[in-house]
Amino acid sequence: MVNNGFRIICFLTITLIVFFPVISYAQSQGRTGRMAASATEAYRSGDAGKAFSLASRVLDIESSNLEMLLLMAEIYRDRREDGNELVYLEKASLVKGFPSLLNFRLGESFFRAGRYQEAYERMEMYLAGNPASGLVARAERIMESAGFARSAIQKPSGFDPVTLGDSVNSIYDEYWPSLTVDGSTLVFTRLLPVEGRTNLWQEDFFISSFAGDVWSEAVPLSSVNSHLNEGAQTISADGTLLFFTLCNHPDGFGSCDIWFSRMLNGAWTPPRNAGRPLNTAAWEGQPSLSAFGDVLYFSSNRPGGKGNKDLWKAELKGWRPDGLPVWGDPVNLGDSINTLGDEISPFIHPNGRDLFFSSDYWPGFGGFDLFRSSIKPDGTMTKAENMGYPVNTRENEQGLVIDRTGSVAYLASNREPERGMDIYTFELDEFLRTEPVTYIRGQVKNGKTGTPVQASVHLAGINQGNTIDFRITADVKGMFTVTLPVGQEFAFHVNEPGFLFYSEYFMVEEAVGIPGPVYREILLTPVEIGSQTHLYNVFFETGSHDLLEQSETELNTLVGFLEKNSRLKVEIQGHTDNVGTESYNQNLSERRAGSVVNYLVSKGIDHRRLTSKGYGYTVPLDTNDTVEGRARNRRTTLLITGVLPPQPE
Repeated sequence: MVNNGFRIICFLTITLIVFFPVISYAQSQGRTGRMAASATEAYRSGDAGKAFSLASRVLDIESSNLEMLLLMAEIYRDRREDGNELVYLEKASLVKGFPSLLNFRLGESFFRAGRYQEAYERMEMYLAGNPASGLVARAERIMESAGFARSAIQKPSGFDPVTLGDSVNSIYDEYWPSLTVDGSTLVFTRLLPVEGRTNLWQEDFFISSFAGDVWSEAVPLSSVNSHLNEGAQTISADGTLLFFTLCNHPDGFGSCDIWFSRMLNGAWTPPRNAGRPLNTAAWEGQPSLSAFGDVLYFSSNRPGGKGNKDLWKAELKGWRPDGLPVWGDPVNLGDSINTLGDEISPFIHPNGRDLFFSSDYWPGFGGFDLFRSSIKPDGTMTKAENMGYPVNTRENEQGLVIDRTGSVAYLASNREPERGMDIYTFELDEFLRTEPVTYIRGQVKNGKTGTPVQASVHLAGINQGNTIDFRITADVKGMFTVTLPVGQEFAFHVNEPGFLFYSEYFMVEEAVGIPGPVYREILLTPVEIGSQTHLYNVFFETGSHDLLEQSETELNTLVGFLEKNSRLKVEIQGHTDNVGTESYNQNLSERRAGSVVNYLVSKGIDHRRLTSKGYGYTVPLDTNDTVEGRARNRRTTLLITGVLPPQPE
C-alpha cells in the first residue's frame, strides 16, 4: 500500500512548483523573473543548492515573490527543517492572492509545530473553500487532531520523568525498554557506532538488574547480539524468554522478522527465527509477550491489514521437540486499534487486559502518540484512547512499558537533546493506571535432600471464563516466577517424576492497594510408601459431597500422576474443619473421599489401587480459629499405602 502522506507531499510539490510560476511570471519581469525561472528549473532538476541560492537572491530583491517564498518552503521541507519551512509559508500567506492550497500547507506545518489553534483555523479555512478531493480526508483528520490536542493541553496529566541514571543511559541512544514482572531485570536497545566504520551504527541489547535502589551497570547480551541490528524486544515475565526484531538476516522470511532466544541452564541460547505463520515475506517486528507466555502481540504490514502497519496477535501453543515455537494463525486486532496509518510498538500489561501502542493516525498531537485499549470479555478491543498531554507531544512517542503495579512507566525520550535518547521512568496519573498484578516466586527442592529440582510448574484458571493454562520449568536452581492477576482463582501445581505433586489454591482479591508478591519454598516428597500430599483444588458443594466443575484441573492432575505411577496403591482421605458436629464432619469427609475415588475409577484408574477414608476434623493442619486456618484444614489428601505386585508376563 502506498503511504498517503507520500502521495500528498508529491501532489503539493508538483502543484507549488508547476502551478505557481504561471502566477509569478506575470508579476515578475526582467532579471528577477529569469532568476526565479532558473531557480524553479534547478529544483525540478534536483539541484536544491542552486535553487536555494537563486531563490534567496530573488527574495533579497523582491521579498514578497510568492513563487520563491513557496520554493524556499519546499526546499526546507525536503531538508526536514520544519521551523524554516513554516517561516516561508507564513510569509507567502501575507502575499495578496495566495492560493487556497497554501492554507492546507500552513495547517500541516502549524500542526507539526504544535500550534494547534492555528492549525485548526487554517484547515477550517481550506475546507470552507474549494478543497482538492484528494486532500479532504487528510485536512479533516488534521483538524480533528488539532481540536483534540488544543483541548487536551488544557487538562494536562502529571508527568515528571526521572532518568534511570548512567548505569543504564550513556552518551549513545537507549530505547525500547522491557521489564520482567518482578521489576528486577531491564532489557533495552542501545545504538552503538560500528568499530572502524565511519557513520555506521548498530543496535545491540543490553541488560541491567535492579539491586537495592539502583540499576546495575548495563552489560551487553553477547550471546544474542550480532553484527546485525537487534532491537524492539520483549522479555517474558520470568526473564527466561526473549522475542525481538532482527532485520536483513539470511535466515529471514522478510525484511524484518521476529526472532527469539531462551535462557537455558543459565545462558541465553543462540537466536533462532520464530518461524511461520508468525513471520512472512512482509515486515514483522516489535513483539510484546503476555505475562503467561501464551500470546504474542506484534506489528506487521502483512496482507490483510487495515492500513500500513497493523497490530496483530498470535497464540503461542507450545514448543516443538527441536525447540521451535508452535503458533496459531495470527489475528488482526481490528478497527478499534488499527487504522489506515501505522500502529506500532505494542505492549501488553502483565494483567493481560490493557494494551498500549503507538499510532500516527488516531487523533493526537502529531507524529506517533501513545494509546491505550483494553480487552473486553468477548475478546474484542475497546476503542483506542490517547494517553494525553504531556505523556504525548508533537514529537514521536513509542516504546512504553508499565510495571506490574500499573503505576510506574518506562519510556525512552530525547528530552535532553545533548544526551540523545535515554530511558526514563515516571509515575502515571491515577486515570492512566492499570489494574495491578502480583506474582509467585519460589524454589523447588527435594524434600529429603534439599537439592534443587527442575520441576514443571503449572498455573491453571479454575473460575468460569478464566482460560489461563500456563506451564514453565524451574531453572537449574529450582527457581521460578509466575504472574498472578487479581480477581481470579487458580490451581497451582508443581510436578516432577519420582515425586508427589504439590498443590495449592490462589485467589488474589481485588482490593485497594497493590498486592505483594508471594514466596514459596516447595519441598517435593519422593514417591514412597507413607508419603502424602494435600490437594487444595478439589472443591465440593457446601455441605455436600458433590464435586464442583472447578475440581477438574486438580483431579485430572491426580489421574495423570496415577497413570504414570501405575502400580501405586493410594488412600484418598477427606478432611474438614470443625464447623458442625463431629458425626456430621466425619460422615461428610467419608462421602467426599468416596466421590474422589469414584471420579478416578471413571477415568480408568483400577479400583484395586484405591481406598477412601474420612477423618472429619481429627487431623487439622492449622488452627480452626481463623478463616485461613479452616481453609487449610478442609482438604483432600493423597497417601501412598503400597505397591501392586508386578503383573506376570
